[in-house]
Amino acid sequence: MTHDEHRAWRGLVLFDIDGTLLRAGDRAHQAAFVRAMQEVYGVPATLDGVPLAGMLDSQIARLALGRHGLSTAEIDARLAEMVARMGEHYAAAVARDSRVEYLLPGVVAVAERLRNEGFALGVLTGNSRAVARAKLEAAGVAHLFPIGAYGDTAHERGHLVEAGQREAWEHYRATFDGPRTILVGDTPRDIEAARAAGARVLAVATGRFGVDDLAAHAPDAVLPDLSDVEAATAAIHAMVGGTR
Repeated sequence: MTHDEHRAWRGLVLFDIDGTLLRAGDRAHQAAFVRAMQEVYGVPATLDGVPLAGMLDSQIARLALGRHGLSTAEIDARLAEMVARMGEHYAAAVARDSRVEYLLPGVVAVAERLRNEGFALGVLTGNSRAVARAKLEAAGVAHLFPIGAYGDTAHERGHLVEAGQREAWEHYRATFDGPRTILVGDTPRDIEAARAAGARVLAVATGRFGVDDLAAHAPDAVLPDLSDVEAATAAIHAMVGGTR
C-alpha cells in the first residue's frame, strides 16, 4: 500500500520529459543510445538524421539500425538488451553530471501546485524506464512523478496513455479513464497520443514546435511554456471541469 492510496484525486496529469519538463537535446542520452546500439548490434549506427521529437526509444532504434540492413525481427530480438545497456551508460553519465539546470521554467512550481490541489502526477515519455528515472533523479524531481509510461513498454506513443493509467492504478489505487487524464507535452505526437486514448492535452511550446504549430493540432489548451503557474494550473483545472 502506498501513502497515496484512498486519497480522492481530481485527475491524473502525465508530463512528457524531453522538451516539457527538461530541456531537449540531452547529449548524454544520445551518446548512451549510440554506444549501446554499436555494442549490442555490432554496426556503426548513429542518430544522425533520425527524428527524435515525440518518438519512442524503441522506434528510434529501429530507424537507426534499419539503415544498416537489420530486419525488424533482428532488431527486436536484442532490443531489451540494448535498452538495458543504454540505461546503464546513461545512469553512469548523469551520476557525474546533474540535470537540475535542464529543468524548464515553472515545471517544479506547476507540479507542486497540482499535487497540492489534488492531482496525481506521473510522466509519459518515449524514453526507456531506466533512462527516464535517471533523468528525473538527476534533475531532483523524481519524487514529484512517482509513476509513468515509458518508451520500452509500448510499440506506439498512442499506447502510452493507457500504460500510464495502469501504473497509476498500481500506485494511486484510483482509475483515471478518458478525460480525467491530462497529458502535458511539447509535440504534435503528444497531442495525437492523448486523443487516441480519449485524454485531455495541454501543449507547451518549449520544444521544437511553436504555439501556432501546436494549436493547429487542436489541443485542449496551448501555452508558450509553464512559467505562468496560474495559467497552467487553471488550464488543467478547466479540463477536468473543476474549480479551485
